[in-house]
Amino acid sequence: MAPKFLLQPKPTFKADVTIPRAGEEDGKLTFTFRHKPIKELAALETMEGKTAVDFLHEITEGWALTDEFSRDNLEILLDNYPGAMKAIVSTYYRELTGNREKN
Repeated sequence: MAPKFLLQPKPTFKADVTIPRAGEEDGKLTFTFRHKPIKELAALETMEGKTAVDFLHEITEGWALTDEFSRDNLEILLDNYPGAMKAIVSTYYRELTGNREKN
């Protein structure tokens, strides 16, 4: 039986993000994302004077790392793994729109 469809989605969802790592195989990190309605996302995308970390902090709620999920640690992640921003945002939108990769 198919899962029950709800007009209001759950406020959060989890997804594995594949993050490129120099000289190593890509790493997988599970993020807990905040489900944002499309109108709210559009407003976030045009946040004047805001940074990439500000955007990520709005759409993410946690991760499966032993390191605490915080704004500072998000900055460290992006600083150490330049491909992480694109990977996180791409995964978020892919999950929201249902364009998941098939095996």
